[in-house]
Amino acid sequence: MKNFGLVLSLFILGICGTNLSAQEITSFPGMWGEKFYQDKEPLTWKEIDAIMKENQASALHWQKSKKNMVGALIAGTANFGSAIWLISNLDDNEPLTGPIIAVAGTGIISSIFFHSATKNKKMAILEYNDSLGKKTSFYLTPTSNENGLGLALKF
Repeated sequence: MKNFGLVLSLFILGICGTNLSAQEITSFPGMWGEKFYQDKEPLTWKEIDAIMKENQASALHWQKSKKNMVGALIAGTANFGSAIWLISNLDDNEPLTGPIIAVAGTGIISSIFFHSATKNKKMAILEYNDSLGKKTSFYLTPTSNENGLGLALKF
């Protein structure tokens, strides 16, 4: 009877240990940018930034995403300025070759930076979610040998 209590307590400990992991982060596009959720609760940008810094791999992708987004905003601002230059030249009947090249170039550069920022943000979330499965250092597996059937606690 003593062994049964020990086995039962190990079983309960194993079940509780595997169910106590943190929840994954999900991301959905919104009108003003992405919305992040954990346990069906929305996260603020400060909270998601703090969560991403917990894991070294996700923090690296998250920082790359922030830098790429700054590049996208700078190139987007240059695109806006070159579009004003194009419209100004249209009104004054001046040559349009330079402004058209500037609008196209800054638009392409901005979209490349934005795509890279989005990709790194997704990679950061995936890295964080992957790290959640490795929190517990033990698990129970069914075993059988010459002594019979049972559960083995593996580390």
